[in-house]
Amino acid sequence: MNFQSLNKQRKFIFFLSVIGFISMFLPWASISLFGSTESVNGMHNKGIIVFFCFLVAGIISLKDNQQNKLEQTMWMLTLFAGVIALIFTFWFYTEASGSILGSSVVGAGNYLAVIAAIGIILSAYLVKAPENNLRDGFNSLKASFQHKLGSSSNELQDTAASPTNSHEPLSNASEPESVTSIY
Repeated sequence: MNFQSLNKQRKFIFFLSVIGFISMFLPWASISLFGSTESVNGMHNKGIIVFFCFLVAGIISLKDNQQNKLEQTMWMLTLFAGVIALIFTFWFYTEASGSILGSSVVGAGNYLAVIAAIGIILSAYLVKAPENNLRDGFNSLKASFQHKLGSSSNELQDTAASPTNSHEPLSNASEPESVTSIY
């Protein structure tokens, strides 16, 4: 990977994915319960989904031709990863800030993850290729998934239609065509 030749959109997404990745290991919440304080990082419960979203966005930014902006399908997947990461970080934030068991303080890791997720969404959307739009992106994803599902179902249909499953008797090649056998 040559970071200098990386497209600006891909640089932003990669950089923000690294920030999001790092935020997963920082404290997301500190909970005071019965006089003791416990700190929780992002690698628990919903945080694992956020971790995978940052990982997916980072991998996509390094995939294919790195000098070009993301193509339609990868662009949509990056937007989805950013949106899902944002939803789950907000969900964690609302649960941590409204804790009824004890007093809790939302940690820097959660705030950093929110900033990284918003940054991924904005950099994917604002620095997009001119031909990328949401409607075509959904159609591209739909066609891609249908193609993947269609190829796997075609393989299943091909194996189901094989002659080993047939109940018809095999004809003997040495018999003349005029002779018919009754089975």
